Amino acid sequence: MLTFAVALKDKGVPVAEIAKKLTIKTGKNAGKHPSVASLYRALAEAEAAAVDDGLPLRPKHVRIRRLEDLLTHEEIGLRERLQSQPHPSMEIRS
Repeated sequence: MLTFAVALKDKGVPVAEIAKKLTIKTGKNAGKHPSVASLYRALAEAEAAAVDDGLPLRPKHVRIRRLEDLLTHEEIGLRERLQSQPHPSMEIRS
């Protein structure tokens, strides 16, 4: 059902019309049309899955450091690399 919806969207068919053409096959809403909001969500998820750039979908949990915590060698190197980069707003535009 989703591949059909994506194909119709790619052809330029409005999402409201796509929802009218689709029918839910299973579950308590079987035989009904999906809501436009549900269809937008499904299309957004399908598009996000197609763009898979290898990044995790959720951010990684990190521990917030206290001032007295020492940095690891890896963190010191990362801090030095970040501080050595020029700030984007400081770049000279020609």
